[in-house]
Amino acid sequence: MPTAEICAAATRIVHAVTKKGQSLDRATFSECSKLKPENRGEVREISWGTLRWWFRYQAAVTSKLNRPISKKDRILESLLLCGVYQLDHLNEPDYAVTSGTVEAARVLGLPKTAGLVNGVLRSWLRNKPNDLMSSEECTFAIPSWLLQRIKSSWPDEWEQVVGCANQKPPMTLRVNTLKITRSEFIELLGRENIKARETSISPWGVTLEKPRDISSIPGFSLGFCSVQDEAAQMTPLACIPFDGGRVLDACAAPGGKTTHLIEALKNIESVTAIDLPNRTRSINDNLDRLGQSAQVISADILNDKKWCDRERYDLILLDAPCSGTGVIKRHPDIRHHRRSSDISTYALQQSQLLSALWPLLRIGGQLVYVTCSILKEENDAPIDNLIQKFSDVQVQDITIPTAIGTKNGQQLLPNNEHDGLFYAALAKV
Repeated sequence: MPTAEICAAATRIVHAVTKKGQSLDRATFSECSKLKPENRGEVREISWGTLRWWFRYQAAVTSKLNRPISKKDRILESLLLCGVYQLDHLNEPDYAVTSGTVEAARVLGLPKTAGLVNGVLRSWLRNKPNDLMSSEECTFAIPSWLLQRIKSSWPDEWEQVVGCANQKPPMTLRVNTLKITRSEFIELLGRENIKARETSISPWGVTLEKPRDISSIPGFSLGFCSVQDEAAQMTPLACIPFDGGRVLDACAAPGGKTTHLIEALKNIESVTAIDLPNRTRSINDNLDRLGQSAQVISADILNDKKWCDRERYDLILLDAPCSGTGVIKRHPDIRHHRRSSDISTYALQQSQLLSALWPLLRIGGQLVYVTCSILKEENDAPIDNLIQKFSDVQVQDITIPTAIGTKNGQQLLPNNEHDGLFYAALAKV
């Protein structure tokens, strides 16, 4: 049952994301590091759920107030939304949720608002303003600008796409088959009473029946597995055929795809992983845990004169920065931080990265382009720009199970099992 301290911690996370612009991961780590381990799950449930459903409830909750919330008390809005989320989504007694949220106002240093909080939540229980929650934005809890972009890209599939954005993502692992087979790993989990099943499209994936802390997963510290969504495990399938040679993983942090290429591809001569200086530590950490080696470079890819030895690569993987519209289920703060103008900014950056990397690929080599976006402006369009700029680009046919073919690649749309990722393979002829 959520206590006042748990409600207050969740509220601080929501406030940090919606009003201060912090990432959800950073805000959650900052707040949960102060809590007892047994309370962290409830804090995460309330804060992440509130952010997931914010656009459904925000206007409706505001309508319950007699006057606007003052600037110095802006955290009160986050507290009220956390309370409403619990009333509508958690299997807890209404009186307990109301009491915990009221007491949380005092914990947050807002004792004079306790009566207001109590009144708003009781009013919510008596009479939900359903007329204010009937728009598509409220129904799907997605900003209207983003909803329209998704509709434009996927006119037949948009409802399924945005409908699954508010579901809780599964916890999926990628088995390191250099150390253990998938069936052996599932047996290992079973001996620890951890229920799991094989993923449907990834030959390396295992989905847990219930998410759990990675420290409690047998073999994790020994490199038997990595946490990775099933859609993200398709990268090696987009690299077929690979005949061996030098591999470059651009924008490689945190190293999930780097390590997967090492595990899955044969005859790799060397692997270089590059990302910005503040992001490469996670690559080294993952390599160390899995017992793998690669050259890790901290640099800006666009400034290749500072890091590239000019010897061409046989395979380049570009997991490009993007809007993240395919992983909203896993990162609910995306709907709060993204703006419509961001899409063209990302598309320009993606085109710049492709153009910078293409000269580093040898003739006959392959560049695999990946995003976790479902918007065509970030997927097919940057490849079109590359084709216009270079005459030696050839789009290759690849097979990603259950993906939808697009002009230049394959799109996995988000569903109950996995995120939404785009894959394309480009050969230099």
